[in-house]
Amino acid sequence: MADNDRTLYDTYIDYDHVDLDITSVADHVAMQQIAGENFEMEKRTLAEILSDRTFKVPEYQRLFSWKKKHHRQLWSDLEQFVEADLIDDSDISDVFFSSMYFAVDRDSNTHEVIDGQQRLTSINILLLSILEELRALDTESIQQETINQLREGSIKQIESLLYRFENPLKGDVPRLSLNKHDDDDDADLGFFEALMLGPEARLEYLCSDERESVDGRRGDSTRISDLVEEFRISDQVIEKRDPDTSSFSNFTPIYDSNWRLLNAYNFYKNRIKEVVDAADDTDSKALALINLSHYIQNSYHVGEFIIRNAAPDFRMQIFEILNDRGLELNKIDRIRAAVVNAFFDADDRQEYVNKWEDIVVAFATDDNQIDDYLSVYLSIVEPEIETVGEASAELTNAFATRNLESDVRPRLRHLDDARDFLDHAHDLVQCYKDITNSALELTDLALEEAHEKCQEVLVRLNDQRMNQWRPFILALYHHTVTDSNASGEQLYDVLDTVEKLNFRRLLVGEDPNIFQEVFIETVHRFSLSPEMEDHENVYDDSCRHLIDEMRSSNPSMFSDRFVDIVIQAQAWNPQSAKLLFGKIANEHFREDGMYVERRLNMGSIHLEHVLPQSLIHNADDPIWLTEFFQLNDDEVEIAGAIQTYIELYRRDDDELSEDERQRRDNIEEFIIQRFVNDLGNFLLLRDSDNIKASNRPLAEKMPQYFDTGEDFRSIHPNRYFTETEGVIDRRKLEDLLEQSRAIQREERDEIDPTLVDYFNSLWTYEALQDRRVGLLEDTLDIVEFEQLDDEFGLASDRDGVRERIRMQTEREFEKRLSLRSL
Repeated sequence: MADNDRTLYDTYIDYDHVDLDITSVADHVAMQQIAGENFEMEKRTLAEILSDRTFKVPEYQRLFSWKKKHHRQLWSDLEQFVEADLIDDSDISDVFFSSMYFAVDRDSNTHEVIDGQQRLTSINILLLSILEELRALDTESIQQETINQLREGSIKQIESLLYRFENPLKGDVPRLSLNKHDDDDDADLGFFEALMLGPEARLEYLCSDERESVDGRRGDSTRISDLVEEFRISDQVIEKRDPDTSSFSNFTPIYDSNWRLLNAYNFYKNRIKEVVDAADDTDSKALALINLSHYIQNSYHVGEFIIRNAAPDFRMQIFEILNDRGLELNKIDRIRAAVVNAFFDADDRQEYVNKWEDIVVAFATDDNQIDDYLSVYLSIVEPEIETVGEASAELTNAFATRNLESDVRPRLRHLDDARDFLDHAHDLVQCYKDITNSALELTDLALEEAHEKCQEVLVRLNDQRMNQWRPFILALYHHTVTDSNASGEQLYDVLDTVEKLNFRRLLVGEDPNIFQEVFIETVHRFSLSPEMEDHENVYDDSCRHLIDEMRSSNPSMFSDRFVDIVIQAQAWNPQSAKLLFGKIANEHFREDGMYVERRLNMGSIHLEHVLPQSLIHNADDPIWLTEFFQLNDDEVEIAGAIQTYIELYRRDDDELSEDERQRRDNIEEFIIQRFVNDLGNFLLLRDSDNIKASNRPLAEKMPQYFDTGEDFRSIHPNRYFTETEGVIDRRKLEDLLEQSRAIQREERDEIDPTLVDYFNSLWTYEALQDRRVGLLEDTLDIVEFEQLDDEFGLASDRDGVRERIRMQTEREFEKRLSLRSL
């Protein structure tokens, strides 16, 4: 400490300004009097708050976030006023509308909104709704001239509160401007600005050349014609402006906060319309609107706090104090404020604020999606994090400027750290969107090779509702696209390993949480964080590590134990079976050199149940159950139970006792779980093959399966039902297909009964059992790891493995067909 330094240890701070015989300093010398001199507090009406002012929501603030429940609360007070007897009802009073905090610079009339933007925005939209109804009134229907004059005066008054004159070119603009994503200053016309300026401005906004067109499958996309309706743009306005309406069929991105603004507008429009519709005549309508407007402006009181000429960091302090005292602010709002605060005085402030905003825009301002991404990102770069859930809980500690009670390092404390942290978060956004896109296209991946294979696996992984793999694959995908020595084939090998592990998990019935630590641990073990130096053999070594770790912690997913569990599995999950069949089919297309022309689009395939989920198509002739369980032969132990089910099904529900209904439902559930949802009962169809009568007898379904040419035959899991590799008689199939086409051409009335009997009798429990053996062999093939030498014995003794599957399947079906299983 320098000799001439004054500290609280050696100097008395004099607040009373008296002479003392010790070292002292006046309080106004020791500290800036910002709060004491620049803080003003007044009670004002909303009319006083809104008059002759411009309001701007700063970038550290949240987006518009009020939902329907908030608007209902605001409207509830107004509703009492609308319904009140203004003479006798003593319950009606004025309203304290809480406090609002504004920062105002010297020689400026722009009020920066520190707290109160949700209420301020909602009041603006509410007054807009009243204004539009006042303008829409038929003035020729107003009988009293005084009311017409009051109407005209109210219109001018509301306009003066909502708008200000900008310049001769721009004309009137809203006095309130919101955060960038709700009211983009860089655009000719922002979302909130267009909403406030009325139908013609809204149409201009939607038809602007700046309007981005996107794929309609994107989560944030909305068809422009739907927005025209939501914006309440009339046909008269469209006819007057005469835009290019061909763009109305396009899709454009709309952020969550934009939708909240639109929902607020439509909420208040509907409420105000109800007020108008309740009036008897136009005079009454006008008077109700005028009174309602005046009540809002003059009977709503606000505690106004003005901070004048305060530095940006002091404004941030006020914002944080209000936040810390419990004002509603979600996690992403806090992070946004922390980022802006961290870079307040930096020369590159705008660059890094923009990088944060790019992240927000990438997820259409959806807080949940932003949270998901940042949690995955933090789990990659922070070595103290073990799970994505833990990362989510630590986000505000990581996006902080000071040390908190956490092992996670506050990344915004030092500017260099903050820059690196945001640079990497910004760099990984598109990679994350690629790997998590359920509608991922081949061209979306930034790879020079193996696009198809990687895209196919990623779509399946995202369909399996298991996301523990995301930190690992995000880090590795980013490594692949940024390292010139890495290849898409290497990435595919890792994706294939991850998918095989997940298929094994699904097949043995394990929870996805078995993966919740291993993928993040692998990221840290192999230094895959963008903050670290790369590991040389990251692809092969990480695959081996994942397999070894899972083999150690979950032995049921490997070797003989895995085979036994899969053979005995009942009630297969149709979604998992569909993805498994898709992988099997595409692998065979690849092996046969037909991948490009035949490959299945994972997003548009359909799983068909051969024995249908609706067990009885015709109660008088329950052909499916009769043929499948061979009831006429009376050799199946559970045949009596199936007959009981058929008899109970034929009776009306109200004729059955509670015990009989329970018995019927139990037998039906037994059939569905043990047979309908068995692996051997599934077929895979392209969406275009999806048949319209899947509960019809097999003789009626077969022509629909084959009407798509080679598609059905070429899908490997369907081979049992083909004339080339399966049990179908070629001549009988050709006859069936030809007779079916003749019926469609109205050249014959029905299929030959002998053909009908042949095909309807094909699918029995024995046939299912037989087909199941081949599909289980396919399954072992598709989930086998090259890193484990002949794990299932398929390379050294495939016939022996097949026989083992057959014998265990026979024992399994003996149990299923016994009365004990019921």
